[in-house]
Amino acid sequence: MELKGRNAVVTGAAGGIGAAIAAALHERGARVLLADLDEAVADTAVKLGQAHWTGDVSSADGVADLVDTAERELGQVDLYFANAGIGGSTGLGGEGDWDRILDVNLRAHIRAAERLVPQWTARGEGYFVATASAAGLLTQIGSAGYSVTKHATVDALAHT
Repeated sequence: MELKGRNAVVTGAAGGIGAAIAAALHERGARVLLADLDEAVADTAVKLGQAHWTGDVSSADGVADLVDTAERELGQVDLYFANAGIGGSTGLGGEGDWDRILDVNLRAHIRAAERLVPQWTARGEGYFVATASAAGLLTQIGSAGYSVTKHATVDALAHT
């Protein structure tokens, strides 16, 4: 795929996999909006000469603000990398733990897709990539929430 001139959003981009994705996109000529709850995303973005957004994708308002910011900063979004994720509590956790991990690891992806996929369908192109890890295919022993959300991500994307 030719990435030169494409506009991409990468969540969870303050470091690790997200920062590596953003750097690879940048190296191939894409304009990238790096997004993360961690304010270190600003430093990562500056190193790449790219835009950034600091906020929380675990809410519908957060995702809406992220996409609005991307469209304002970059123009139409061509690629969305749903990389933000949390490990969650160990064991089963409580209802609040489940809400948080579902919001970050799954609902954030759904909310972004609800916003972007209709635009992409109308123009005939767009790419949604989610980081699901091996836990999306196997089970992460001792972390039910993480395993469930990663399996759900793989399943949801396979059926879109």
